Amino acid sequence: MRADTEWSGPVFIVGASRSGTAMLQSVLRRNPDIRLAGETHYFDDLRPRIIGTRLADLDAPDRDASVDYFRALTVRPYGKNGDPTQSTLSREELLARAEALGGTPDDLFEAYCKLIAEREGARVWGEKTPRHVFRIPEILEAYPEAKIVCMVRDPRAVVASYRDWRYQGGFQISDDDTEFHAAIKADEERARRSYHIVLATLMWRGAANASFQARDAFTEARVCVVNYESVTDGADAVLRGIADWLGISFDASMLEIPLHNSSSSKFDAEAGISQGPRNRWREVLSDREIGVIQKVAGATLTRAGYETLDVRGGVFDLPLAYAELPFATARAALANRGRYASLPGYALSRIRAALRSG
Repeated sequence: MRADTEWSGPVFIVGASRSGTAMLQSVLRRNPDIRLAGETHYFDDLRPRIIGTRLADLDAPDRDASVDYFRALTVRPYGKNGDPTQSTLSREELLARAEALGGTPDDLFEAYCKLIAEREGARVWGEKTPRHVFRIPEILEAYPEAKIVCMVRDPRAVVASYRDWRYQGGFQISDDDTEFHAAIKADEERARRSYHIVLATLMWRGAANASFQARDAFTEARVCVVNYESVTDGADAVLRGIADWLGISFDASMLEIPLHNSSSSKFDAEAGISQGPRNRWREVLSDREIGVIQKVAGATLTRAGYETLDVRGGVFDLPLAYAELPFATARAALANRGRYASLPGYALSRIRAALRSG
């Protein structure tokens, strides 16, 4: 990037699910200079299936399917069965923009994100998929000028939120859109079948380790790690620092965001940044659950800046939880088998990250 060129992105928001990535996206959306596309799961799903070829070399059905992958996201969020024929983006528009950028699969992703930003008059483009935290090296290889914000939240809060997640409103859904309602119910069921206390904690540990490793490897100039609690406790100062890091302006109106995608509270368009969810885990988790989470999180809990509580627990709590893990993992794999190009590869990257020392 030339020194006299104004930086225009991309920005990626990543982190363990339930760690505040949606909150940060909502904050940044309040600034007219930046628009981040919603979850694409591109680096986990579409990219592994088509990378290494050019769009022009794909046969027509595969090329159309790749373009429609993004068009569907303009209709409904990822995993909600969006109909690409209802998209405001045409195949021709998206493919032409991708070809103008170079004609690779990554150019198709970039074209989609840039068109989302440009349609709202923003100069900085990017995307928010939490689990792209495990794809940071690939992202920075593809986009050397990218900046990545990794959200980290107390694992006890993350696990409690994941355990209790249910759709609380926020999507604009008509009562007669039975397919969309069915897709949401299916997502709730997928989340339920994916949950296990050890599995959820290992996912958090892997995401946190991946964040710290990326910051160490690529420096704070490219990777910023932000604690969820620091935002809820001192939003103005913390978010002003993030805005400065991204090269965008900040004002207090950026704090006026909705509460959405919560596990415990209904959608509230005027909630702002709430401290309500911060310590909810202390009320809803048992001593046994807290003890298991703390032991599985291990040294990463401390590295992330969280204290270990002295709680009562049984000597067999952790062994019994681990004994259930193979069955829970198989159940989660079946529940998620249609969401990723290579489920073994997806799982392996998470396991490797989780097994790293904190």
